[in-house]
Amino acid sequence: MDDLIKKLNKFEEGLVGAALLGLAILTFIETALRYTISYTFAWFGEFANYTMIFCTYLGAAIGVKYGTHFSMEALTEYAPDRVSHLLKTVAYAFSGTVCILFLYYGIVHILKLHEFEVKSSAMQLPMFIPYIPIPLFSISMGFRFFVLSHKHFMNFVRHEPFQRVRRK
Repeated sequence: MDDLIKKLNKFEEGLVGAALLGLAILTFIETALRYTISYTFAWFGEFANYTMIFCTYLGAAIGVKYGTHFSMEALTEYAPDRVSHLLKTVAYAFSGTVCILFLYYGIVHILKLHEFEVKSSAMQLPMFIPYIPIPLFSISMGFRFFVLSHKHFMNFVRHEPFQRVRRK
């Protein structure tokens, strides 16, 4: 199971890296064409927006894995270990619940866009397709938040010390 998770993590990181690299290359080409031969692609702006939606939600899911999302640490830094674990348990469980709401409302939005058969202006792409990353990566984010919540709860139960953020 750990091997599968490691492969999934590598795939996610490679995918977001490739998407950002592709976006940077296309932006360079678009800019070079605009200033050299005064030509731009009509579809590029839409494609760039959809790629950024994809990268934002995938990057947010990866950010949960590495603990890079912003957080308020004042209470957990000065509270006793068991209280700190409980605060983290509640905070991560709440964040996971918000991700479930993203999942639910993302699916509702996608179904409405599909039902109304809305298409994008330049690419004529069905509009529900660019919004698929929102519920898809909300699953990954929510799962990771609930795993962190469970980890802190188990540390609370086992009376393990809380790892404090060290500042210099």
